[in-house]
Parts: sequence; structure tokens; C-alpha cells
Amino acid sequence: MSLPLSSSSDLAMRKDLVRLRMEMNRQQILYHSQPLAHPFRRLSGIVGMGSRHDHSDTHHSGKGPLMIAATVALALFGKRLGKLGKLARLGITLYPLARRLRH
Repeated sequence: MSLPLSSSSDLAMRKDLVRLRMEMNRQQILYHSQPLAHPFRRLSGIVGMGSRHDHSDTHHSGKGPLMIAATVALALFGKRLGKLGKLARLGITLYPLARRLRH
């Protein structure tokens, strides 16, 4: 078992430690609950409708609505397409890189 506390300073340190642990746990819960509390923030950032998305060509990631639709379609039906599906997935993966090299 633990030893009894010998002085009030030990007790104060223990209380501070418990407070810090509780605050850390509260911050972790808050951090991990954000995607559950606001699920459309991440989606709007991906699609490009978010307020933090910059529409200049230098920061454009190439993830337009058509690109996202193609990625979803290949994720769902790519295995059925065989080698063509593999090539299409490779093309979608390399497209942003080729676009950046072009600019």
C-alpha cells in the first residue's frame, strides 16, 4: 500500500498532481470527441468548401469533387475491374504529384 502522507506539502503536491491528471484527461476527451461532435468539418476540408481552404493555385491539392467521386468509385468497384482498376487507382494516386510538377 502507499505510505501515509507526512506533511501538508506532500498532500498539496498530491492534490496538484491529481488536478493535472484530471485536466489532461479532460483535454484528451475533448480532443478525441471533436470528430464525433463535428463530422462535417473534416469532410468540408476535404471537398474544399472549408473556410481554411485557400483557392490559389499554389496551395490547391487537386482534390476536386470529380477527383473525390472517382476515388470513391474506385474504392468500391476497383477490385472488380482487375488490372484496369489497379492502373486507375495508381493514376489517381499520382495525379496530384503530376499536377504539381506541371505547374
